[in-house]
Amino acid sequence: MRAVALILLAAATAAAAPVVTGFERFHAATPTAEGGRLLYNELGCVNCHGGEAGLPARRGPALATVSQRVQGEWLRKFIVDPQSVHPGAVMPQVLARTDEGTLAAIEHYLASLGSKAKAKPADIRHVNASRGSGLYHALGCVACHAPDKAFVPEAGAPKDSEFTHPSVPFPELKSKYSLESLSAFLQDPLKARPDGRMPRIVMDKQDAIDIAGHLLAFEGSDGRVGSRVVPVSVDSQLAMAGRKAVIAARCAACHELPKDAAAKPVALTKKEGGCLDADHAKGPRYALSEAQRASLKLFLAAVAESPSPKLAADLSLHALNCVACHERDGKGGPDAARKAFFEGDHNLGDTGRYPPPLTGAGGKLRPEWLAKVLAGENRVRPYLRTRMPVYGKATDGLGPLLAVADARPALKFEGGDDSAGRKLLGTEGGAGCITCHRWGDRPSLGIQGPDISNMAARLQEGWLHDYLINPAGYRPGTLMPSFWPGGKSFNPAVLGGDTDRQIAAIFKFAESANGEPEGFPRNRNGEFEIVPKDRPVVQRAFMEDVGVRAILVGFPTGVHLAYDGDKGGPARAWKGRFFDAYLTWFSRFPIFEKPLGEQVVDWPKPSGRFLGYRLDAKGAPTFINEQAGVRVEETFEGVGDGLRRTVVWKPTPDFAPVIHHPLGLERTEVSGSPEGRRVFTYLWK
Repeated sequence: MRAVALILLAAATAAAAPVVTGFERFHAATPTAEGGRLLYNELGCVNCHGGEAGLPARRGPALATVSQRVQGEWLRKFIVDPQSVHPGAVMPQVLARTDEGTLAAIEHYLASLGSKAKAKPADIRHVNASRGSGLYHALGCVACHAPDKAFVPEAGAPKDSEFTHPSVPFPELKSKYSLESLSAFLQDPLKARPDGRMPRIVMDKQDAIDIAGHLLAFEGSDGRVGSRVVPVSVDSQLAMAGRKAVIAARCAACHELPKDAAAKPVALTKKEGGCLDADHAKGPRYALSEAQRASLKLFLAAVAESPSPKLAADLSLHALNCVACHERDGKGGPDAARKAFFEGDHNLGDTGRYPPPLTGAGGKLRPEWLAKVLAGENRVRPYLRTRMPVYGKATDGLGPLLAVADARPALKFEGGDDSAGRKLLGTEGGAGCITCHRWGDRPSLGIQGPDISNMAARLQEGWLHDYLINPAGYRPGTLMPSFWPGGKSFNPAVLGGDTDRQIAAIFKFAESANGEPEGFPRNRNGEFEIVPKDRPVVQRAFMEDVGVRAILVGFPTGVHLAYDGDKGGPARAWKGRFFDAYLTWFSRFPIFEKPLGEQVVDWPKPSGRFLGYRLDAKGAPTFINEQAGVRVEETFEGVGDGLRRTVVWKPTPDFAPVIHHPLGLERTEVSGSPEGRRVFTYLWK
């Protein structure tokens, strides 16, 4: 009766199309041969029928250890009908008509493949499912999998309509795993899934236990009371029968099995009745969607040739779902709902929360550096709480592929003035790079951006040259301003203002590792009051009544500004001392600070959209915001006892910017300004 029940269960299961998230997100709307190539690889077609998809191999999980990590009843149901216990699974129905005896034989055969040594139960004394929920939602799991509706991130609960790309579905976790086996799997999924489709997020044992506790809705805190995976006591006769069934089902086409169970490739034919037919009677059964079926047919009908490096790179990133976190060429990245779960340093804006774009990544990073990044090393953004996962062998060829796909014209910096680079990177007549960037073990003087002491080891010269001239061209909305706007140097006093020589000097100084840029405090333990001297100083901070995205500007004239980097508009001004940055720089939990000056005035709350800022040759900031779809720029300069504000926009008949003014200051306006430009001066009484 049980065999009949299993067959009925398989027949009654609602057919669910296999979920290949890269296909569903980027290729399902319009069937294409490119989408078909991705499916041909990710559904395992290439494993059975051969050919070359040009993508990282998609293989099934390790079967030698499956009996040690998966509950037997779940495994039997999955063998008969994968979709019944794992909707969206990419494994087809291969053994739909398997009877109870054959199922038992297969289970014994799989158990016989594992180690004969009796495994010691893991020591799981404590589990904190609540902590695990926080880790699950913060470390990056929800970039691929669905977040829990009950979990509300700090940014607020996302709307259902904001989930615009599919989640990787879970199997019935409670019936598949024990707390022990799931936590072991989470700590290193590559042992069971070496194809990297479930990558390894670096975590310690307790992290894995707590996340497993959350996923299994574990009640209580004593992990020792949870269920265990019951080991199979192998019957050799049954195992032999199971081996025959596994060979007949051609399981070795997708799974690693002993050589005596190998499966020979099956030639593709144009006859009806194959896997692409919705109601075929023989062979693996896929419940393909119409878009999937159409794309596969387009791929199979196309001329068999290797994909271009660019296409192979893009499809590889789709296959591994790297685009769940990263954008590439303006596509991908987390959808609006998932963005709420990405945490980091809000002082850095979006760049402090979201992983960097992969646009041109192979032409950005040096090959040896990129290889280590893909291996889980060389992490340069420790402020991102989302962790870069490790994909194992799946990314062995990705670095070289990206290098070819993203190749850019070679540029080699010739010479390079070491001393000029030291000055340019520093704050004493330079660009003040160390105001926002770390230098090795030296924290920056302001917001803690990525370490730039390793730029020569990390970045290719051509990419660095173009990026420094136009940072927003690579990452729109970045807080990084251009000190060489349009290729023109901000500082004509260094190397004659030659842009190429200045950038080469910066690179050369980083490459030489000869000291540190000018401007770091000599005494690391002293008071960290910022005192503007020769040029304005820009500092990100949490500021009371301004918010977590306040951009502070200190002017040598003794008047200072706080700009709202969220809504886009001036928020506060004061006179006297500027700002003490000790807590901002060194506290793990910065508080909302107050200006050091006493004559503080406020603007009404702005209502625009902040787009970024830039600095001119003298360090004066120009802030860019958007009102009613029109770009508005406002430049601030320090004058005696006050501030000068220049507001510029493209004249439009139906538009005039909303310009608020600070309360309590004398205000004058320059008359005779052309249309689209207004200049104000604010003076303390």
